[in-house]
Amino acid sequence: MNNFENYEYEPIDLCACYEPMIEAPQELIDEWAAAREFEEPDEIPAFYVTEGDGPLYFYYGNTRIKVSEHFSDKGKPIGTLLEDVIRYSAAHQTEKN
Repeated sequence: MNNFENYEYEPIDLCACYEPMIEAPQELIDEWAAAREFEEPDEIPAFYVTEGDGPLYFYYGNTRIKVSEHFSDKGKPIGTLLEDVIRYSAAHQTEKN
């Protein structure tokens, strides 16, 4: 008979379902890598266009996306945001060196 009361509280490894059951043979991996080398590059044109003095649009094939930035009226001004970015970058740059 199953004891479902204890079963409810056992931990479940959610990542285990994504781990491979077996390792693919190296010959198969090499074959797949060789097949990817000859794939055609993406031929869909992608570019930005500013229409007159109006908005900036990004085109990807037949898709057009309006590019805009939104800042909260209650948020920090752009100058303060830029100062924060510079200070953050400088602090992390010294940590890397």
